[in-house]
Amino acid sequence: MKSQVQELLDGVEAGRWLLPSPDLPNPVSLARAMSGICGGRSDWDDPVADRLREMIGEPKHLVFVIADGFGMNFVNTLPEDSFIRRNLAVEGRAAFPSSTGSNLFAYARGLWPGQHGKLGWYVYLSELGERATLFPWERTSDGKDLSELGVTPEMAFPGAPFVNGFGRDVATFVPEYLVKSIPTRSMHGSGEIAGYSDLPDVVNLVNDRIQSSTKATYTHIYWPKIDGTAHGSGSNHPDTLLQVDEFQSAMADLRERLSDNTKIVITADHGHSDSPKNRRFRIDPTDDLSLMLDSAPAGESRFLYFRVSDRHHEQFAKLFNEKYSRFLFLFTVEEMLELGLFGPDGVSDVVRDRIGDFFAITKGAYSIEYCAKGDERMLRLESTHGGLTPDEMLVPIVIA
Repeated sequence: MKSQVQELLDGVEAGRWLLPSPDLPNPVSLARAMSGICGGRSDWDDPVADRLREMIGEPKHLVFVIADGFGMNFVNTLPEDSFIRRNLAVEGRAAFPSSTGSNLFAYARGLWPGQHGKLGWYVYLSELGERATLFPWERTSDGKDLSELGVTPEMAFPGAPFVNGFGRDVATFVPEYLVKSIPTRSMHGSGEIAGYSDLPDVVNLVNDRIQSSTKATYTHIYWPKIDGTAHGSGSNHPDTLLQVDEFQSAMADLRERLSDNTKIVITADHGHSDSPKNRRFRIDPTDDLSLMLDSAPAGESRFLYFRVSDRHHEQFAKLFNEKYSRFLFLFTVEEMLELGLFGPDGVSDVVRDRIGDFFAITKGAYSIEYCAKGDERMLRLESTHGGLTPDEMLVPIVIA
């Protein structure tokens, strides 16, 4: 019988799935390229970063834009003569998991997820002995603020923000509701973090900032609305495609208003894949599988991490595969590390502890959530991400 590792590799060979790769354009190398341009650390042995740096050049003003969820699946819906497609420099490949936190911290740290530790929406923290939802900064089980429980940002997010070492005037623009969040500050460091209300607003703010500056600048924009709309409506819904069009029009407007000594680099953290209702599974806390666990699974709807009681490893794997092997892979930690899913540098001790013992990942468009019936959150999403399909893994790198 073919091993699940071999089944995955055969699917990669056939193009059904894509693995993260340090040898192709990726978020870590792009972050390193921009660090070198901005006077930060630049001493990596990273040929991909070197190539990306050469493509970007040495502009006086560098604007880096991350549009959440804006994968190549959305780029390819735009007209060939659109601003985004005309300036598409290269296709990039997301870090794994192809989820927001994993990739935002890859850009913000210049580290692969195996080192920076943001491994999904729900993350197991040894300091709590259970999972946390890090972006809202709360204990998952009861919504209690993590700071009140003694968890510090340094515990949750290893490493330091890249921009702290930049030799430029640094500013970050995020939606107003994100300005004061702990994850935002953990990603973007001690520089200015300003809020904005909508795309025209941030275009005006960034244009005014650069036009009035006599210093070299680095400006970052984070735009989440494509992702949020796709989650709620689906990746092919007119509302989602309208958000895609509005974003690309706003970026064209920004480029037109800025001077020639400015470069805009636009990318995404991941793409999207629709989640059909008949391909969604729920693991209830009272299921036989759940009774073998030491804590609630971490992860997201396309992938889950399981901490299994020592005496139940064999039984857990057998029962999980009986139920779900048609729909999800189940790997041991050793197999996961052999595949290099979390980057070429392996995993730190902190990350190894967060992963647990087994890892499940969807075989395509299937979704799964650990929750009681009626408490579904992720299984209500019409489109999602986190897996290895091309729609989830391929992202644009636009240089204009």
